[in-house]
Formats: sequence, C-alpha cells, structure tokens
Amino acid sequence: MECSPTIGKLSTALAKAQGEIRGAAKDRANPFFKSSYADLASVRDAIQEPLSKYGIAYVQMLEGGPDVLTIITTLMCGEEWMRSSFQ
Repeated sequence: MECSPTIGKLSTALAKAQGEIRGAAKDRANPFFKSSYADLASVRDAIQEPLSKYGIAYVQMLEGGPDVLTIITTLMCGEEWMRSSFQ
C-alpha cells in the first residue's frame, strides 16, 4: 500500500463513512448455487453516498498487458490519498 505523507483527514473521513455504510443488497440470483449475491452496482450504491458525504473519492484503474493485469484502487480526500494494487 502507498499513501500521501499524511492521511489523518482521509482516515477520519473514512471512519465516519464506514459508520454509515450498510451491506449491499443481494438482488441477483445464482441458480447454480441456489443463492443470491450483490452485484457490482449494488455495492457501488451502498458505498457512494457515505463516501461522497465525507469528501472521499475513489478510482480504480487497470495497468499491464494482455498476460498480466493489475487493478489499482485509490481513495482520495482533499490532498490526501491511499493506494493499493492487486494482480
């Protein structure tokens, strides 16, 4: 994980937002496993309002070529940021 030199405001804003985030609606069915799941749109709907309320923006980008892709997720609040990647 990488981050800006300070993350105090981001950490505070994230803690407040997390206090308001509720579980995503499991509004899709998987007939093979006879179960339900939350699709990506439901997850986004669950987090968007609390994050925006406290000034937190997020972006996910892809890097790499046809053989290896890396997903980079960045959270930002003002000048502060934290970034994580997954390959």
